[in-house]
Amino acid sequence: MSKSFVRRSLRGFQPYVPGEQPPDGEGWIKLNTNESPLPPAPEVIEAIKAAAADSLRLYPSPTAAPARRAIAEHFGLEVSQVALGNGGDELIELCFRAFVGAGDLVAYPTPTYPLLDPLCAIHEAVASKHAMDERWVWPEAFAVDPAPLKFIVNPNSPTGTWADKDAVEAVVESSSGVVVLDEAYVDFAPASRVDLLASHPNLLILRTFSKSYALAGMRIGFALGHPDLVAALDLVKDSYNLDRLAIVAATAAIAADRHHRELVNTVVSERGWLADQLGRLGFEVSPSAANFVFVRPPHSSGASVHDALRERKILVRLYDREPIRGWFRVTVGTRDQHERLMDALKEIL
Repeated sequence: MSKSFVRRSLRGFQPYVPGEQPPDGEGWIKLNTNESPLPPAPEVIEAIKAAAADSLRLYPSPTAAPARRAIAEHFGLEVSQVALGNGGDELIELCFRAFVGAGDLVAYPTPTYPLLDPLCAIHEAVASKHAMDERWVWPEAFAVDPAPLKFIVNPNSPTGTWADKDAVEAVVESSSGVVVLDEAYVDFAPASRVDLLASHPNLLILRTFSKSYALAGMRIGFALGHPDLVAALDLVKDSYNLDRLAIVAATAAIAADRHHRELVNTVVSERGWLADQLGRLGFEVSPSAANFVFVRPPHSSGASVHDALRERKILVRLYDREPIRGWFRVTVGTRDQHERLMDALKEIL
């Protein structure tokens, strides 16, 4: 397409690039996109199968009402405090639609989820970035930034680091606008900050069924917050942003507590083993509270190790931008996958 047809703000635009997705069933060890190493709960699969019937000819609930009710009950909230989205990514984009306009500031620490940069360009917002220190802690200036919209990813991606209650609350209390707390990985961390919702009407928490509920393929995210913030998201969402199967899956998954706990416990245990083994090989390992580890290989360039792993059909996420150039994000997989990764790394290094 000729550049003359593209909005000025998007000329030279660099979109978000997801992790590589090789074809299913070709023997890849896929540790690059933070998917679950375990399948969804059996009751979720059964619910989806039962819903794949004649009713698919009908539109779904425009508000995903059954899932909203189930999620609200699970967290002890009102239905008016829950919104659903086509993955957490749609909810992030809805925050841009609802809370900022062209020329407004959007503040966030860096490095963090790289989707925020292209969304600022798409919505013609001004990115107000706050560089983290060597321990991946945001500076004090972030809390007092006057931006009407702020994002905190906690645990952070790609670093895996987790900020405690005091650090998060300090940002929320110092902010006059909306603070969006993206807790996509929080089930693998010490605690969620749902406890702050009652006293902070400017806080919006985003969660997902992709990680700890093993439903990345269904694309289901949800937001928790003050009814006014949730109503603002509903104001700008697409008419039917979740299909019938996704609504059924979310409703069943949020009730499958036992399977959810087993999945989380497995990931946390394997995360510790993987981090320890990579440390023994000389990798620099960032403390992780997520379902991945963030590491830098010793001596060799990150790109060369990444490419050598890919030749062996093992995928990890390589970062090529400062200050994390040469670092890897390695998804927590199964023990067999981890052992094959370690064998390959011993050969490469």
